[in-house]
Amino acid sequence: MNQIKAIFFDGDDTLWDFRSAMLSALEVTLVELRRMVGNEAAESLTVQRMTEIREAVAEEMSEATTSVEVIRHEALARTLAEVGHPSDDGAQRLYEVYTEARFEATRPFPGVVELLNDLRGRYVLGLVSNGNTYPERAGLDGIFNFVILAVECGIAKPDPRIFELAFDKCGCEASQVVHVGDSLQSDIAGANGCGIRSVWLNQDGAANASGITPDHEISDLRELLEFL
Repeated sequence: MNQIKAIFFDGDDTLWDFRSAMLSALEVTLVELRRMVGNEAAESLTVQRMTEIREAVAEEMSEATTSVEVIRHEALARTLAEVGHPSDDGAQRLYEVYTEARFEATRPFPGVVELLNDLRGRYVLGLVSNGNTYPERAGLDGIFNFVILAVECGIAKPDPRIFELAFDKCGCEASQVVHVGDSLQSDIAGANGCGIRSVWLNQDGAANASGITPDHEISDLRELLEFL
C-alpha cells in the first residue's frame, strides 16, 4: 500500500447514515402529505409503503442510468396518485420537504470526522457518490479535495467513467488509489473494473454471495488506518 496517494470514498451508508436520514425525512414528508391531501387514504399511508413505491420506481427506471433525484420525485408523484391526489406541483412540494429534511437528519457515522482529519494532508481525499448529498450538508465541510456526484456528471458507479473523472481530479493513476464503499455492485465492482484497490465496508457482517471480490473487507472505517 506504500504507493497509495489518493483515497476515494462513497458517501451514503459509508461516511454517513443515509438510511436513518431517509426514514426520518419520509416521516416529515408523510406529515406534509397528509396535510396536503386530507383524506382517509393519506391517513392510512405508511413510511413503509412510501419506501416500497420508491424501490419499485428505482427498479423500473434503473438507478444506474437515472438520477436519484428523478427517481425520488417520481416516487412521490406515484405516492400522491395512490392516495387519490395526483399533482405535479404537489410532488415537487413533497420533494422539497423530503430533501431538506434528509439533509437536516444526515450525520456522519461515529469516528468518521476524526478518521478523515487524520487522513487529510497525507492523501488526496475524494468523494465519489451516486447520491446527491454534498459533504457540507453531512457535517464534512472542507475535508475533501474534490467531490464527484453522479447527479451532476450524469455517470453512476460502477461505470468506469466516473472513476476516470476522479483520476483527472486527483492526478493519480489507478494503482495509486483506494476506493472505499459499502456497495459490492456499485463500489467494489466499479473499483475492480478500473484496477483500483477496493475496500468493502461491511458494517453489518453480511455474507458476500455476489461473486464480487473486494481487495479488502472492513467492518469499521477506522480499520483503514491499520493497512494504509
